[in-house]
Amino acid sequence: MTQNQLLAAAIEVDITPPPGLNLDGYAARADKSVGTHDPLIGQILILETGAKKVMIICLDLVAVSLAFTSQLRMEIQQAIGIPPENILISCSHTHSSVSGFMPPHPGIPTSPNPELQQKVGKQLLAAITSAYDQRKPAQVGIGKGIVEGIGLNRNDPNAAVDNEVFILRVDTDSGDPLAVLMNYGCHPTVLGYSNLYYSADYPGAARANLRKIYPNTIFMYTNGASGDISTRFTRREQTFKEVERMGRILSGEVLKVMQTIATHPASILAASVAAIELKFRPFPEPETAQLELETLKKELQLLKDRGADHGEIRKATTRVEGAAGQLMMRKDLEGITSYASQMQVIIIDTLALVGIPGEPFTKTVLEIKSKSPLPNTAVISYANDYRGYFPDEDTIAQKSYEALVSPYGAETALMLRDTALELIHRSVNV
Repeated sequence: MTQNQLLAAAIEVDITPPPGLNLDGYAARADKSVGTHDPLIGQILILETGAKKVMIICLDLVAVSLAFTSQLRMEIQQAIGIPPENILISCSHTHSSVSGFMPPHPGIPTSPNPELQQKVGKQLLAAITSAYDQRKPAQVGIGKGIVEGIGLNRNDPNAAVDNEVFILRVDTDSGDPLAVLMNYGCHPTVLGYSNLYYSADYPGAARANLRKIYPNTIFMYTNGASGDISTRFTRREQTFKEVERMGRILSGEVLKVMQTIATHPASILAASVAAIELKFRPFPEPETAQLELETLKKELQLLKDRGADHGEIRKATTRVEGAAGQLMMRKDLEGITSYASQMQVIIIDTLALVGIPGEPFTKTVLEIKSKSPLPNTAVISYANDYRGYFPDEDTIAQKSYEALVSPYGAETALMLRDTALELIHRSVNV
């Protein structure tokens, strides 16, 4: 790797579709969208030093398929010459986003919308080519803080959680923030399935708060250790008022960390991609899976009958949904033994951004961070593809929703961890 003058560009584009389309995120949601509460945004950060260029794209979508990613990467390479392996596409995973981008996945209703994909792809490509022509000398700095009051373990509020928020600040030479990339892990599920308005949930509220102070800065959100983390035990209600409250918590910490970051003019850029095979776990026989589903339904009814709190009822409800999803998997995945996908690492100075194509859990992310050869490592979930939950051995032992609805065993999480570390080492040594 070589050090050269860093050039940067950043831009955002409104990708909100018209009402009347399906919303993603909740199997229980039956109705279509009726309007927009706050816009769904696509954001782009381009960094260049010497011959090396990298790009990060953040989208207010639940997830995208590798086919969408591959198509957009190819078009970007043709337009401005950035290699596909140097382009990372991440999704916030807001459950109040439009449907149509996810690949088929067992247990999750999907409705591909090729026309919408094409439209959003064109919007992003136009924004990218416009931004690329406006690259300017820049400086970067890295900081991190602690966020409390948003995410807790979805099944045990006393379990470990990754409260860290990573901040990459990109300034112009004048010292003004051009872009701020934040990484914090938690499901954007303040709003429930009854909401029919497009919304970026709490990440969108955090960005809006920050833009009031820095109106010319592009604030980008990437999700982290989200697989077992949500607002289930921290949200007071599932309203837009609560979205604003949680957005203020995140934006307050980001704003504080921003003020402590010292930027510098030189940067090191590198990127690597690795193809991965996600092997399926053995599924229970249909009779066993059906019995497990009936047992969990009875447990849910008992909780309702004794007036258990919302968090416990929601946890039991999702376990029933997971058991039903497990039944579907055996049928949907008949004759298939694995999924093919990819992982990615982008190095920016002393920061490693690890892209994982789905929902990694806290234990996996903390191990990647602690074992990384770089002092700053952030895991970006919902990156480039979506292949579901990647539960660790503890979650699988609990037979939670996430473990039941996942087609993978604990060895998959270990493979993701080891591949991430291998990619970081490879990128550092380029």
